[in-house]
Parts: sequence; structure tokens; C-alpha cells
Amino acid sequence: MHIYIAGATGRNGSLALREALDRGHTVTVLVRDPSSSSSLPSPPSADPSRLTVVLGTPTSQADVERALATPRLADAVITALNPRRTSDSPFSPLRPGGESPPDLLPATMRVLIAAVTRVFPSSSAGAAGAAGAAAAASPVAPPPKLVVNSSFGVGSSWKAMLWPMKLIFSHGAMGMTLQSHNDMDALVRNSGLPFVLARPARLVEGAPSSVRALPDDGTGCGWNPIITRHSASRWLVQAAESDEWDGTSPVIVN
Repeated sequence: MHIYIAGATGRNGSLALREALDRGHTVTVLVRDPSSSSSLPSPPSADPSRLTVVLGTPTSQADVERALATPRLADAVITALNPRRTSDSPFSPLRPGGESPPDLLPATMRVLIAAVTRVFPSSSAGAAGAAGAAAAASPVAPPPKLVVNSSFGVGSSWKAMLWPMKLIFSHGAMGMTLQSHNDMDALVRNSGLPFVLARPARLVEGAPSSVRALPDDGTGCGWNPIITRHSASRWLVQAAESDEWDGTSPVIVN
């Protein structure tokens, strides 16, 4: 399987990249800064062609189109983009300078959906004017599945959160982030593309372990659900490989 990973230099995306390579897939990543590619994991085998680095930004449709078609059309897309903050704390403000605007998630998802529509004409009846050599070379290629690193608390899973967490996620930086995830969720659902919207519980550090995929509303998550970043990232790749969770948005916990 060939996977395009958006956000591969972030904490979750880099783990998903390593997992995809370890499982034998080929991967394309899109990076803004050429120097950041040196921190990406290398394929475990001696074949460097398993990892393709495309320079660009997820806010540019032209760049995303190139990433979707280089070196070949993507079978799946894993997006682990997240607004960058001034520290690792989720309560810290967004980085200044426009690098992480408040609407980063829905804005980049709009770009991704538009890019998929152009590169994969079969993904939309209105894409007859799709451009690009890749689209012309494979006009009947099915669109890739979108596997999205969303968040617990989005959509119907909101009711499963305890009231202290609801209070936190209703205000400030956390409130803006959750609203951004909700906006992205709606775009994915209305895109007409195959999707899995993963809603990981509170992310913690630690080794990967077994994951429970709960219903979309989080029923059965308990009072303090957690999941390690390694576990969540591994699950994203498994969701790309399997059709078991297609069209769903499970809350995932350890």
C-alpha cells in the first residue's frame, strides 16, 4: 500500500510514519522545511525509495496534489496535522507568525479534499476538468481513504466526557482546537470520500499496547480514558490497511 502522510514531522505523524514503514508500506510525506526531512525515520530495509519527501505545505493545493501523486497515486491518506503551540502543553498559545492559524485543521482539510478531487477524477462527478499527469494516467483510480487523527470530545463523543473536561474544552486554546476538529469532522463527512475519523482519548507517552475501538459516542470509555501516542499512531495505520472502521469515528483507548 502507498500512503501519503500529512503532518509526518509532528509527534503523532512521525510515529505513524515509522509504523507504516515498519509494516512494509511505501510513504510520501510533505515537508515545508528541507532541513526537517533529516529527522524523519528511514525505511527499515536498504531501499530508500520506500520514503518519498515532497517539499511544500499542506495549505497549498498544488503541493498536496504533487504529494498525492508522487511517486504514484496514494491508496490512503493519514492526516495527523495539529496546530503548533509555543510548548508541548495543549494549553499553551498557538505559535505566532501565522505558522499555525486557528483554522489550520479545516483549512488544510479543504485543500486536501480539493486536491483529491482533482487528482482522482472518480472521487467527484464535478471533477471532469481535473488536471495533472497522474489523473490522466489513471482516470479510474479510486480515491484514497482519509484516515484522520481527530480527538475525543468531537461530535457525538462530547457527551462521554466528564464535566471538568467539558469545561476545559469549552474555553481558551483547548476550546478553539476542539471547534477546529469539529469543523474538520464535518468537512470529511460531507466530502463523499471514504474515511475513518479516529478520536483518540487523552494522549500519553509510552509503548504501544492493545487498543479498544469504542463506538463513535465513546460509550464504555470510563472516567479517565487514555491512549499512548504509539498506540494511536499504530491504529491509524491499521485503519488505513483495513476496511473494518470505514465510515466511522471510533473513540480509541488503551
